[in-house]
Parts: sequence; structure tokens; C-alpha cells
Amino acid sequence: MASQESKLKKVLGLSDVMSIGVGQIIGAGVMALTGIAIGMTGSGVTLAFIISSFFTLFMVLPIAVMGSAIPTTGGLYRYTSRLLSPKVGFFWLTLFMLGQLTLAMFAISFAEYVQGLVPSAPLKLVAFVLITIFFIANLVGVQFAARVEKVMVVVLLLALIVFVVWGMPEINYSVFNSVDMFPSGFVGFFMAVGLLSFATGGAQVVAELGGEMKNPGRDIPLTIIVTTLGVGLLYAFMATIAAGVLPIADVANKPLTDVARTILPGPLFIFFMVGGAMFALATTLNATLSWVTKGIMIACEDGWLPKSLGKVNEKFGTPHWLLTLFYIIGVIPIITGLSLGVISALGTGVLLLANMIPVFASTKLPKKYPERYKKAKFKLPPKVLNTVVYIGIALLFFQGYLLITSLSFKIIIGAIAFMVISALYVNIIGNNPKYGLNRNLGFENEPDSSSEEVTNAVVELAITSEKSIEIVGESSKV
Repeated sequence: MASQESKLKKVLGLSDVMSIGVGQIIGAGVMALTGIAIGMTGSGVTLAFIISSFFTLFMVLPIAVMGSAIPTTGGLYRYTSRLLSPKVGFFWLTLFMLGQLTLAMFAISFAEYVQGLVPSAPLKLVAFVLITIFFIANLVGVQFAARVEKVMVVVLLLALIVFVVWGMPEINYSVFNSVDMFPSGFVGFFMAVGLLSFATGGAQVVAELGGEMKNPGRDIPLTIIVTTLGVGLLYAFMATIAAGVLPIADVANKPLTDVARTILPGPLFIFFMVGGAMFALATTLNATLSWVTKGIMIACEDGWLPKSLGKVNEKFGTPHWLLTLFYIIGVIPIITGLSLGVISALGTGVLLLANMIPVFASTKLPKKYPERYKKAKFKLPPKVLNTVVYIGIALLFFQGYLLITSLSFKIIIGAIAFMVISALYVNIIGNNPKYGLNRNLGFENEPDSSSEEVTNAVVELAITSEKSIEIVGESSKV
């Protein structure tokens, strides 16, 4: 019987993957965190964004290496379960699922921007409609969702460029001096760098879609590196305007709305609010729904959850039950009115801490699969990879700690209780043979990117030869 994974369609090209990467990175972070970072380090926010982009690379390069060496569906779960252990892999996945409360964060934040333009707009209804639209878009196929993402990303980038072009002439460059750039010293500066790494992160999620890409061994690392640095540079320009147009005191700890209203004429201000702020959130929500199901689909195949839960729709090639599950996870906080602050801090904090596990898993790749590692289109020397990994883990822990400790005691206890329950479930399922868990997990029997390219070349050669024979046959008849 064919696996559900084999029913997924390889339809994503480099432009599709780039759009998903950009859409995932540009979200609530730049709109909300730029002002907070200005409060920490004044006009040093520009340099903080640039450094944070390079720091983010330490957190995502290990994923890029694994994605290039062994492109696959549900990358982060698969790398963790195959390179570390099945139990660790599924435990990571349970934390990942808790972190997807952030789906509601994107929808609610979008609705708040709508209310900024139309105060009478109902918050819950707007958020619910938005997440429902993207749920349906992803339900009918990842390629359709990618096309929607492309259009939105183009509008989004145009809106951000408008902000930069209109803002550059208005900058007071005298504020970029040693006093105004480091008002709280290097401690405040590096706190801002750590905070902004949340805004510059996200591109690593394209590793979840390796099974649906046409050339994943190339596209995964290329997308991760280019989009992380490219968007980081765009953020730096935006931060320069945010800190250099109005007095620092007027923009510290505030969103970009006041700066945009100052530099943009009325119609362009509305375009920025819709195409920039709102589309930043919408693209992240749509991109997340395009990849979020992949790891748990593989976990269903492995036996951790019922296989029927991971069933892929025959017509659209999408895991409809899992999409519905994450749709419900996103809708519940919207309906219950859970605080946006709680959703963002809990969801993002858990994800940052959880992602230390797959990042660490990359250190096992060179020894466990040396041939795959050797053939990878993108790789780092093992010692360099290990150094990158440990720096990345330290940065993830620092950011996750800041967010989790900002929560109330009850929420922290609830998160710990969830982790304990998850650990118990992992041990019950993992230690009991009657559940039929697949214990022979590995990449040995899965085709690597190079062998797949060879197979495609052979198929193309065979088709060409067959056509040549037919032409010769027809010529001889004449």
C-alpha cells in the first residue's frame, strides 16, 4: 500500500519556495517589534536588525544543511526522529503543535489592523474569516496556496518599498551617533538583537516541504540563506526610517503606524496599512498552513498517531484531516478571546525552545549518513557545523526564555503540565509493542536528491530514445 506521503505532488519551484520563505519571515515581528527595539537601543535598531539577521543564520543554517543533504517531507520532525531517536522526535512534535497557537496570533493581529482603518469591524469575526479563507486555500492544494502567496508577497514587498522610498528623504541622520545608538549600552543593544531575531527568523520552515519541491536539495538552503539576509536588509532600511524621522521618544515601544502616517500621503498610507501591515500577517498565516501539517503526517505513518489522521486527499493532494486539526487549533483562541499577548509569548516561546532539538540533530548527520552529507549541494565542515549549532542553540534558548518568563505563573505551569503529559504519552506508545510503532526509522531506504536527479535523467533519456525510434520507424515506412 502506498504511503500517504507518496500522494503529495512535486509542484513547488524555486519562486514558490522563495515566496513561502519571504511570507513566513515578514509578519507581525517587524510591525510590532521595531518600536520595542528602538526603546531598547534607540537609533541602534538599524545595526541591531543587521546583526540579528546574521545571528538568525546560526539558528537556521543547520536546517539548511539537513534540507540539502536529505530533502524530505516534514523535515524537522523527520530529522529529529531519525538522527536522534523516535521518542525525541515525537516529543518535539507535541511541543511544535502547542506552538501553533500562533496561527491565532496572525489572524487576530490582522483583525486589529482592520479595526485601525474601520473601528466598527468585529475583531473575532474578521480573524475567523481570515483563517477560514486560508484554510480553504490550502485545502484545495499547496500549489494554489503558493500562487496566492506569490501575489500577496509581491504586494507586501511593494508596500514596504514604498515605506522605504518615501521615508529615506525624511531621515534625520544626526541621530545615528554613538550616544543615540547605544542609550542603554551594549546590554540594551544585544537585548534588542535577541528580540529582533524573532522578526528575522522563519525561513527554515521550507524544509517541511522537501517532498513537494522540484529541486529541494538546491532550493531549501538557497531559500533559507537568501530570504533571511534579504529580508533582514529590508528591515534595516525600515528601521532607519522608524528611528530617524520622528523623535526617538515618539516612536519607542510603538508600532510603525505613526511614522507611516507622517511620511506617506493618505492613499499610500492606506496601501501600506493594507498591503504592508495586513499582508505581512496574512502571508505568514497562509505560509504556515502550507507546511504545518507535514511533520505530523509523517508521525502518523510512523505509528505515533492513527494513520487515518494523516490521510491525503486523492483529488487535491493535501492532508485534509490534519489541516482541519490545525485550523481548529487556530480558531479556538479566537473564539475564546484568549489574550494576544499570551498567545504570542506562549506559542513563540515554546517553538523557540523546541527548535533547539532539531538544530542539535544536525550534528549527527555527518556520522550517520556520511554519503548523503558528502553529496549535499550545501554543507559545512563538521567542526564548523557543530560551532554553528551550539551558537544557534544558545540564541534559541535566550529568546525562548525571555518570552516564556514573561508569562503568568499559571500559564507557565500549564505549559509544563502539557510537556509532562506529552512525555508520558511518548513513553507509553514508544515502550508498548501493541501500538505497532515503526522502530526501523531511517533515511537508508529513501532516495536522495542526487539519485532522484539521475532517475529523472534516465526517464527523460528513455522518452527521447523512444521518440527517436518512432521517427526512424516512420521514415522507413516512407
